[in-house]
Amino acid sequence: MPQTPLRGWLVLLLCLGLLACRHEAQAPGDPVAAVKGLAAAVRDNDLVRYSRLSVPPALFDRQAQRWQAAVAAAPPPTDAERRDYARWMKRLTEPQAEEKLFRSLNLKMGKVDPELKSRWPLMRASAEIFLKGVIKANDSFGPDQKAHAQALGSVLLAGINPETLANRDQARATVKVIVATARAVDLPTLDRQRQLGMVEALAKGSIVLKGLKQAGHLYGLDPDAALDGIQARVVDAEGDLATMEVSYPLLGQTVRFELQLIRRDGRWYRADAVREAEAELAKPLPTPAKVAP
Repeated sequence: MPQTPLRGWLVLLLCLGLLACRHEAQAPGDPVAAVKGLAAAVRDNDLVRYSRLSVPPALFDRQAQRWQAAVAAAPPPTDAERRDYARWMKRLTEPQAEEKLFRSLNLKMGKVDPELKSRWPLMRASAEIFLKGVIKANDSFGPDQKAHAQALGSVLLAGINPETLANRDQARATVKVIVATARAVDLPTLDRQRQLGMVEALAKGSIVLKGLKQAGHLYGLDPDAALDGIQARVVDAEGDLATMEVSYPLLGQTVRFELQLIRRDGRWYRADAVREAEAELAKPLPTPAKVAP
């Protein structure tokens, strides 16, 4: 009898271990399944899993170590940076944040309302030109990411109308989502934000992703439905490289782009993520910042 509780705990721990293994992120050996696995991770607001599916496990671990080394080497934030960050976080998380932020937003919206509808075609065209320039100049985006961002941006801009932008109820609801998200992220100080490890930062990013989706719903976007409808097919394959055509429905249109995958140890990963990670890891480690006496 005395051994029964111990035996029960051992069985429970074994079951929990099996469940953990079953849910561990592991890239598939099929390129189509790899694309759908990445989409499912975003669908579940799980940027940790998405990142683990993007690169081989050993490379992910090296990235996390490199991140930690960069955190240790980074100079501390200045007092001015701390004050600026604290001011913004206070605005987003204080008890009356929703009402104060909406009042400020409402005043700004009132200034553009009279001309918004008549000037919207020009504003949308300008926004598209600006978006193209930003995406093209973004060195942190690989070719596949730029193609996807451009396709997504074009569909979103085409689906926006001035009446939606001027809707006060939607604006108030959006502010509510922003405030709730900032509170859930729970990073009150800049020092705490800069001390995050890579996995912890990705987990915080998952909270932000969830908030962005909630805000999107207020304006007729359903990102999760789009991700549920993702399709992928191999358009070219040579050795350990596969070029995929990926598409998903959004706002009555189809977002379509190409994504290159690379095979490592029999499993498929995002080629741009693997190359970027390997290039970064090939650089010398950052030099630790000198602490002032």
